[in-house]
Amino acid sequence: MDLYIVTGHTKGLGQALVAQLGAEKDIELIALGRAQDGPIPGGAQLFVDLAAPRAVETVCDRVDERLRGKRFAKAVLINNAGMISPVGMIDRVDAAELELNLAVNFTAPILLMRRFLIATATTAKVRRVINISSGAGRRPIFGWGAYCAAKAAIDMVSRVAALEAQTARTGVQVVSLAPGVIDTPMQGVVRSASPEEFVDVERFRQMKAAGELRPPADVAADILRHERSGKLFAEPVADLRTLGA
Repeated sequence: MDLYIVTGHTKGLGQALVAQLGAEKDIELIALGRAQDGPIPGGAQLFVDLAAPRAVETVCDRVDERLRGKRFAKAVLINNAGMISPVGMIDRVDAAELELNLAVNFTAPILLMRRFLIATATTAKVRRVINISSGAGRRPIFGWGAYCAAKAAIDMVSRVAALEAQTARTGVQVVSLAPGVIDTPMQGVVRSASPEEFVDVERFRQMKAAGELRPPADVAADILRHERSGKLFAEPVADLRTLGA
């Protein structure tokens, strides 16, 4: 049996990943996010406020309890949850919103990665971490200061984790993956910004109108296919659009 832990599963890419994983056999699925505790196909969803580090540690304790005494052929953590807000120039956005963005987009993923590696050290033969990043972490975008910074940090911590795994010979595989432009609620937030907040807003509106945004289900299928082939982990920082078929 394989273990998959997915964050941010109530909408967008996370929802698509959980739906596809839940339809498969021999998988234990744990989804972490703002949905109330309860069963889902393949496993369970656990409520957590990813903006609160103590809440993240608490839900990790709960995950540890669920996994106690179990063994897995493979364990995979997909740090998918994220937020784009606040959108605007650094000196014009709210400080509390900046803090919230960094907590969700960077602090929570690194805490979850730490606890996942500890919890699976002796319980899974193969261990993999997929941190969902963005092209925004690899080039500056006007109005996206916090989001760009957090995703750049995710790229770097993934590089560090991959280096540590290689040096310590733990066998852990880590990738920070830019999935491309997806038709998700986050994109709706981007398109609702004013040109003063986000100078490229019209280009994103045109991409939506032209049908250039990929459906979340298609992206989820690509990620899972490349994860299972191992191709996803050739480099610690990757772009889904360059991996091919």
